[in-house]
Amino acid sequence: MSLKEKTMRKSLWMPIVTVVVGLAAFLVGPKLWPVAPGVPMPPANLLPGYIALSAIEALAFGFAVAFALFGWPAIRGLSLGAPWLNKWLFVTLVWFTGNWWMHDSLHMHNGMDMHGLILIEVGFHITMLICGVTLALSLLRLSPHSDRSAEAGEQKPSHAAVS
Repeated sequence: MSLKEKTMRKSLWMPIVTVVVGLAAFLVGPKLWPVAPGVPMPPANLLPGYIALSAIEALAFGFAVAFALFGWPAIRGLSLGAPWLNKWLFVTLVWFTGNWWMHDSLHMHNGMDMHGLILIEVGFHITMLICGVTLALSLLRLSPHSDRSAEAGEQKPSHAAVS
């Protein structure tokens, strides 16, 4: 099978996996994490918005699964200067897109239990901050203005003002 055929096959499977896993997540989420007693039902005029948000988050989770299955070759091929950074970037991108379905579902399941809430906040927000740093470091290393580019013998563009 040629590289073009493999790429085409992968490009067909990513949306299929995204939709199938996303639909499953949307349907199974309330059974995995039922709403805690005492959590108020949203007003009727806001309910469609909450349902839409839940569907979007479930599809994002589906995309994260698809990316986890098919995205590594693209990230592995980036010239970040450190193989560990490629791995962290891959995990970062999967987590950035996939965690929202679980995060919001756990909020509804937890309700107002403050002990559970702090665990959710630390577990999700701190990891997102770590992912943000990983993403920033990766982008800095890919930038043509980085010190790594100069070390590799690449010329930096001139920033001289045009008069």
